Amino acid sequence: MPYHPNFILGIDGGGSKTIGRLVDINTRQQWQVKVGGASLTNDFDNAWRTIQQLILQLFNQSGASAQQVVAVIGVAGAGSSARAAKLREHLALPFAELVICNDARTSLFGANLGEPVAVVALGTGSVGARLDLNGQTAFFGGWGFNAGDEGGGAKLGLHAVQAMLAEFDQAGQLHSALANIIADQIGRERNAILTWLSASGPADFARFSQYVFELASSCPVARKIIDIHCQHVEQLITDTRADTNLPLVMLGGLAEPTQPYLSSHIQHLLIEAKGTALDGGCLMAQRIIEQRINLGVTHNAS
Repeated sequence: MPYHPNFILGIDGGGSKTIGRLVDINTRQQWQVKVGGASLTNDFDNAWRTIQQLILQLFNQSGASAQQVVAVIGVAGAGSSARAAKLREHLALPFAELVICNDARTSLFGANLGEPVAVVALGTGSVGARLDLNGQTAFFGGWGFNAGDEGGGAKLGLHAVQAMLAEFDQAGQLHSALANIIADQIGRERNAILTWLSASGPADFARFSQYVFELASSCPVARKIIDIHCQHVEQLITDTRADTNLPLVMLGGLAEPTQPYLSSHIQHLLIEAKGTALDGGCLMAQRIIEQRINLGVTHNAS
């Protein structure tokens, strides 16, 4: 099939939301759609259906077909080549070219628009990524809710729930402001709490992170959780930068509320992000086309 893509597609899939942007290469017209969360690690079946729904909505709005599109899908959990291959198989769309990668990679390319940088993303989960002066990439953390993601919103919310349960077990009543606000959400009786816990996933725990930050100045329990959270974040930053002098970009919904609690040394490393993970996915797709044209590719690579 001739290699004549007319569109680039970038997709940013995370635990809480998935955003896609389709761009007409010639006219630069754009279409953008936002749907629910997509994590290959936490819920593969929901993730691939969510991504497919998003793609079909964009195709319907634009009139594009898969054969005309070079797509980069950055999605949580795609650091596993097996899961990435499984997603490709389930989508079964004949793109001109399709790259499936972890959302940390698209965030990395978007953060400094393809220039060297260290990135720590704090969303539902957490991950560090580095793009060095030689164009090499490295990734840190991002192991998912069950085994890692310390510094992310789900683990922060989990720590809040654990603090509430500790008070419940030790005193039979809740004394901290944080424990009471969590109990208002999940229940104050053992059966109600167990029912909530058995049905909840990372996104459910992540919702509680906002309460921890809101109460940090007035509730000692919340502030202790913030301090532990920041220790994990700073360790991830240290691991990500290693012995480089790279600037640091913090991304994700927890980046802004976390930054004031970090050490002055870390804060001095920070620069503003120049783009988003969605920008990064589109940039990667654009570069794929440029590389293929430069190499004289005339047929689809997918």
